[in-house]
Amino acid sequence: MAGKGLWLASGLAILGATGPAGLTLDRLVAATGLTTGSFYHHFAGISGYKADLLEHFEEVHTMRYLREVTAAEGLDARGRLELLLDLVLQDDEPARLETAIRSWAIDDPAAAEVKQRIDAVRLGFLRKLLRESGYGETDAIQTARILYLLVLGASNMLPVVPPEELRILAERVLS
Repeated sequence: MAGKGLWLASGLAILGATGPAGLTLDRLVAATGLTTGSFYHHFAGISGYKADLLEHFEEVHTMRYLREVTAAEGLDARGRLELLLDLVLQDDEPARLETAIRSWAIDDPAAAEVKQRIDAVRLGFLRKLLRESGYGETDAIQTARILYLLVLGASNMLPVVPPEELRILAERVLS
């Protein structure tokens, strides 16, 4: 991975490990092994970088899941819902990263706007899958929220709730 992709992947790693205060140019340069010239070639300063990083987070940790689940052929709505759970739970990076993004959103209106959009998209997609699985509108909205809060809340537990346990808890909510 070179160039812009490396800068963004490194930023997510730094963000997950140190929180938003760790997103400094010095730390990014050290993590990537690239030059500040390379950074400024790809981004309009640190504020431009942070905007691109938020978009990258949305793409990697929301939109790619939705595309993969939507494209899954041969699965009914419940199967697509289970695939979504599998995709989210098999990736251990988002637990730390979600917490860091939410922390960032407390103090940064741009991060808050992106996080609100991501939350709405995720909840809407869950609601849609639940509706297609036979849930009524109210039950779909409430169950989507419970599932979402379950996964988000688990990322704030210490020690972090293992994916296998989260899967069992999610299945309990869905039964």
